[in-house]
Amino acid sequence: MKTIPHMHDFTSGLPDPVRAEVESRCRQRRVCAGESVYIQGDLATEMYQLITGSVKLCNYSFDGREFLGLEFRAGDCFGEMGLIDGLARVSHAVATTDCLLKVLAKQDFEHFLLVYPEFAQQVMLMLCHRARYAYGMLAEAGGLNLRQRLALQLFRLGHSHGCRDGTGDLYISMSQEELGRMVGASRQTINKCLQELVKEGCIELRYGKIYLVDIEGMQERYEHLMGLEQIAASYETGA
Repeated sequence: MKTIPHMHDFTSGLPDPVRAEVESRCRQRRVCAGESVYIQGDLATEMYQLITGSVKLCNYSFDGREFLGLEFRAGDCFGEMGLIDGLARVSHAVATTDCLLKVLAKQDFEHFLLVYPEFAQQVMLMLCHRARYAYGMLAEAGGLNLRQRLALQLFRLGHSHGCRDGTGDLYISMSQEELGRMVGASRQTINKCLQELVKEGCIELRYGKIYLVDIEGMQERYEHLMGLEQIAASYETGA
């Protein structure tokens, strides 16, 4: 049983010698919860990979409302786009928990792009997956109801950031407020949709966690809706 590479982690697809050299050129940085890794408008001078913790990409309206773009967790890479196009950061990257980051400087990133074709290939694949995901989310916002959008988010989060408890059950540790920011809804509305998914038999709510008790059923019901199966992590049988 194996999984395809994570949508936000290009390093896992690198050959071992290249990945080892990337590791050797990275430094580590600790960021406290609520602290910015970078802010909108900053010059991009480095990219990051989360070792522990979580970081959100967000923007703010003039009246202070937050719009959540993505949330990255352990293993995820981010911040590479500005190193490629040379433009300023388009969003804020804010630690939602205490974090430990690997940091790769711009000159080292450029070195790997030039010297190792497989490095450039993995970065391009990651960016393509993100572009497909972003397109799908825009289409979902106009064509799917909130329960369907929430189910798709839970399905993807279960594969990319799901954890196993002592009995092997798969769960997501994420608050209803966080889910609401992801799909643009209030906590009360998210709670109502979660209860509907409980009635469908897709999830269970236990001890403040969301258990995905029928992730295969969720895929059958929801993932086909916008044709995004190819960018959500899936399980393959085989050696």
